[in-house]
Amino acid sequence: MKRNFYSVTRVLLFVLCLLSATALNAQKGWEQVHELPFTNAMHLSSEGNLLLADLTYDETSGIYLSTDGGENWTKTNAASYSYNLFVENDEYIFAAGMGCKVARSDDGGKTWEVLSYARNVVDLIGEENIEWSNAYAMAFHDGKLFVGDFCGGGVIYSEDNGETWVNTDIASLSYGEADPKLGKQPVENIYNLVSYNGELYAFGVYFVFRYDAATNAWETIASNSNFMAVSAIYQGTLCLGRSVINDSYDADFVVTLNKDGEWGALARPETYDNNIRAMHADGKHLFVGMQYNKLYHTSNGGETWQELSKNYPSGSVPMFIRTDDKYVYLACYHSWSNESGLWRLEKSELEGEVEGIGNINTDNKATTTYDLSGRRVLQPSKGLYIVNGKKTYLK
Repeated sequence: MKRNFYSVTRVLLFVLCLLSATALNAQKGWEQVHELPFTNAMHLSSEGNLLLADLTYDETSGIYLSTDGGENWTKTNAASYSYNLFVENDEYIFAAGMGCKVARSDDGGKTWEVLSYARNVVDLIGEENIEWSNAYAMAFHDGKLFVGDFCGGGVIYSEDNGETWVNTDIASLSYGEADPKLGKQPVENIYNLVSYNGELYAFGVYFVFRYDAATNAWETIASNSNFMAVSAIYQGTLCLGRSVINDSYDADFVVTLNKDGEWGALARPETYDNNIRAMHADGKHLFVGMQYNKLYHTSNGGETWQELSKNYPSGSVPMFIRTDDKYVYLACYHSWSNESGLWRLEKSELEGEVEGIGNINTDNKATTTYDLSGRRVLQPSKGLYIVNGKKTYLK
C-alpha cells in the first residue's frame, strides 16, 4: 500500500509540475511585431490597420502600414516629415509632423496627402523656423481639428479637414516680459490637447489652458502643468501624465481632472519614477508606460497596479499604447537598437501579481524644457508673469 501511495504521490507531483510549467509557458509576455529604428508614433485605425512612423529627418522617414495585424508592412507614400501622432475622425486619419505639416488619409492609411498650416504661424515663428517647427498635440473638438504648434505658433484649427486653418488668440497663450530682440512675449509650448466633458484643454510646459470658443481665446486655469504631455479618459475621468524627470515617491503619479473640474491624483505603484511617456485607457484598463523600462496597468481605478514586465523591451522608451480586443500594442523608441518598433501583449495576460501602492502628494517643480524627441528647448526665465490678466509665478 505504501509503495502504491508513494507512486501515486509522485505521479500527482509530476502532473502538478507539468501543469505549472505549462501555465508559465502560456505567459508569453511581450513579443515584437515589427522592428523599426527610431519608432516615434503609432495608430490602430478604426478598421484595424496598424500604422507606424519613425523619428528621422531625411527621406528615410515616413509612415508604415500593416493591414494584417502586423504580419506584413509597407512604406506608404507619405512625404518624410517625422510624424509625431495620429488622430482619426469619420473621414480621415491625420498625422502631425515637422515643418508645420499635417498629413491625411481617406483610405485607412494606405495613401496620404500632405497639408500645411505654415501660413498661419510664419509671422509668429519666422520663416527660418518653419522647417524645424513641430506639433505634438492634436485633437478633435466641436467638429474642428485643433493642432498645437510646439515652437511658438500657438493653437490653430481647421473646420474643413486641414484645407484651411484659423489661428486662436496668441496673446492668451503668451506670458512674461517681451523678448528685447524679438519684441514680443514668449508663447507657451503646447504638449497636449484634449477634448473632455465639452471643453478643450491645452497643456504646456507650465500652464493649463481652457478654450473659449466665443472669444477664440484661452483661459489659464492652472500654472502647474509641468509637462502634462500624455493623457487618457479613464472611466469618465481625465488622467494625465507628466513626461519629465521627476523622481520622487511624494510627487503626483497620475494627475486627474473630473467632470466637476476638480483636480486629484491616482495612487501610485511602488516606483519613484513619475516620468510617464505613454498612456492609454481601454474600458476598465488604464496603462502607463514609464521612462525607466516599466509598464503598469490598473483595472480598479488605481487601487492596485500590475507591472507588465515579461520580455518587456528594456532600454526602449514607450511612445504609444493602443489596444484591440486581443492585444495591447506598445510602440517603443530606441536609438540604434533592434528593440525599437512595435510590440504586443495578449490581453489574457493582464491578470497577475499586483504591485504595492504608496501615498500621493504634490511636487510641481519646473525643470529644463525638452520636446518629446528629447531635444532641449529654451526655457523661459522664472519669476512673476501676467497671464490673461492674472499674476502667475513660476517657481
